[in-house]
Amino acid sequence: MTDPYYKEMKHHKREYDWVSNCVYANYKIPTKCICGGAITVETNERGRNYYVCKDFKNDGLHIRHNCLAALEEELDCLRSRYL
Repeated sequence: MTDPYYKEMKHHKREYDWVSNCVYANYKIPTKCICGGAITVETNERGRNYYVCKDFKNDGLHIRHNCLAALEEELDCLRSRYL
């Protein structure tokens, strides 16, 4: 027999993960887009790399984040955590 609240707990966990994903969408290295799509690395015509949602449209609901800025933010977070 399973816990009667298991389904509810799983629902809250999915909801929390989605909200967390939305809040940190343009901070650090993205793992998933707000829309739920996968993140790929693309290069623009100037040679800069970007983390981009595979279904990117410039409507504010998808991620396009500079790789260099994302790496700097990730390193700052790690420094503050371990130093």
